[in-house]
Amino acid sequence: MQFISGIGFSVCHQLPERTLLFGKELMPVCSRCSGIYTGFLFTIIFLFLVFRKRESGLPPIYIMILAIVFMLSTMIDGALSYLGVYNTNNIIRLITGYMFGAGIAIILYPIFIYQYYRNFQREKIFYHYKYFIYFLIGSVLIIIIQFLQPPALGKYFYFLNGIAVIFTFYFTNLTLFLLIPFFAQKAIKLLSRYLIIPSIIALAATGLELFIAYKLHILLS
Repeated sequence: MQFISGIGFSVCHQLPERTLLFGKELMPVCSRCSGIYTGFLFTIIFLFLVFRKRESGLPPIYIMILAIVFMLSTMIDGALSYLGVYNTNNIIRLITGYMFGAGIAIILYPIFIYQYYRNFQREKIFYHYKYFIYFLIGSVLIIIIQFLQPPALGKYFYFLNGIAVIFTFYFTNLTLFLLIPFFAQKAIKLLSRYLIIPSIIALAATGLELFIAYKLHILLS
C-alpha cells in the first residue's frame, strides 16, 4: 500500500478533496490522474485484444480528430478551472482525464506495433466504426464504476491505479526505445525474446523517472 501511495505521490498532488473515495479507500492519485492512467491502460488492453492482426496504421481521420479533442479536453478543463472561469468537479476531472489517456494510447499503439513487429499489417486501427463504438461502451463502463466508487472494489481500484501509472510510463518508454533501429521491427509475435531487453530498459527508465519525480515532489513540497 505504501509503495502504491509513493507511486501516486510521484505523479500527483494527492489532494483528498480531488480524489475518489471507494468507501474508506482513498485512491493513490486524484480523479484526473486516475482517469488519465486507467484510460491509457484500458485503451491499450482493448487495442491488443481487438486488433490481433498487428494493424499499424493510425485510425481514420475522424477518430484522430476525436483523439486530439480527447487530449485537449483535460487541458481546457484544467486551464479554465484554474483561471476561475468555472468550477470543475471530480466527475469532470475523471472523464476528461480518461479521454486524455485514451487519446494518447490511440496514437501511441500503432507506433508500437509498427516499430515492434517484423511483419505488420498496414491496415488502420478502428478501421470499422463498430470497434470504436465497442471501445466507447467499455470506456463508459469503466468511468461509471469509478464514478459510483463502490466500497467493495476499493482495494482493487487502488492497486489498479498504481499499476496503471507504472504501465503508462513503461509502455511509453518501451515505444520510445523501439524507435532505436537496433531494437526495431524484429519480433514475429508479441511475447518474444526481442521484448526482453527493451522491456528491462523501459522498466529501469520508468523506475528512474518515478524516483526523480518523487524526490522533486518532496523538494517542491
